[in-house]
Amino acid sequence: MKKTLLATAILLATSAANAAWTSPDGSLTIGGDAEINFDVFKNENGINADYVNRDPINHDKKGETITQLNDDSRIKLMVEWKTAREDGAYLSAKIEPLVRTDGSVRVDDAYFMFGREDSWAFQIGRYEAMNLFPLGKDVALFYADGGDGIGKGIYYYMAKEARGRRDAAGQARIMSEMGNWTAEVSTVYGNTADLLGASREYVDGDNDTLDSDNNSFMVRPAVNYLSDDGAFSVSFGGEYEVSGDSVTVDGDGINAGEVLELANRYGLAATTTMTFGDLVWNTSIAMQDAKDAWEAHTFNTNIVYKNAFGLGTSYAVNKYTNKADAEDAKSYAVYTAYTMPIMDFNNATVTFALSYSDTENAYGESGIDEQTTAFRTRFNYYF
Repeated sequence: MKKTLLATAILLATSAANAAWTSPDGSLTIGGDAEINFDVFKNENGINADYVNRDPINHDKKGETITQLNDDSRIKLMVEWKTAREDGAYLSAKIEPLVRTDGSVRVDDAYFMFGREDSWAFQIGRYEAMNLFPLGKDVALFYADGGDGIGKGIYYYMAKEARGRRDAAGQARIMSEMGNWTAEVSTVYGNTADLLGASREYVDGDNDTLDSDNNSFMVRPAVNYLSDDGAFSVSFGGEYEVSGDSVTVDGDGINAGEVLELANRYGLAATTTMTFGDLVWNTSIAMQDAKDAWEAHTFNTNIVYKNAFGLGTSYAVNKYTNKADAEDAKSYAVYTAYTMPIMDFNNATVTFALSYSDTENAYGESGIDEQTTAFRTRFNYYF
């Protein structure tokens, strides 16, 4: 089976637009997609609910249930340039500006890459490194009183702190292909506060403050094996914060009034993907040791059928080692999604997605429980 390192890198880093235009000589590709979301979000009993007479220290009062209707949408443009020689050497650059319906403008990928097909590549800029924790069709996946970043009531650690594509941090990686194996070493450097923050849309409340100096430096090696027939894949890797005194977190949740040093933390992850015809099954595990702060463990398994139906579940446990008498924070999430074409167009779809999450003992404090339900209708148009 013919494989190229460039194709592998691009597929791992970002999803390609289904209807992109490529110039006759293959040197320029232009495309993008519109992603329009309508969300119904329900949050019960947690510290993010609208509390009445809540004890601000012990969080020992239950709160009201809040329900929100929201729009979290954007249009993404994609422009990619490539120059290649017959001997396999190439240069490539890509930019993906995002225009959100809230009026803000952001960027997904923005990088420069060069290398040799089927051999090696070097990439620098803004991108996503190898995915060590695939979630399948996670169109709607909202975590109760938590998130997938540091400083929340429950941390679903997925070995993606140094995966990249956030704001202030710089990125660079080297990749190599050796038969069925693809290996990479990716780095993130500079201010990593935004990169480490959780993606908790629509949820406000008691959040810890995450700070990062400009000398933060993370290393993320990863390896993938893909069988000849493409039916089996296994990936494993880790990430490590090298710089001391570079990342700290403080606030109400983790440890009120105390600043925790998070430098020198490390994490590991492994995932397997098995393909049975039109069915893809992913299973992943990950753990992080933040030394004097916590240990985080996460498990996920999910299936995707014909890229149309998805079903998955995640489970997370946080052990808070920084304070006495802390309870283990535990959480689970179940999510599903179904995608269908719009009016039989092959580049326009609508997806209906639902998730439910339940968290106990958030921040390691007994009785801080929360339940979150989310329903999302997503329209996609690829051009």
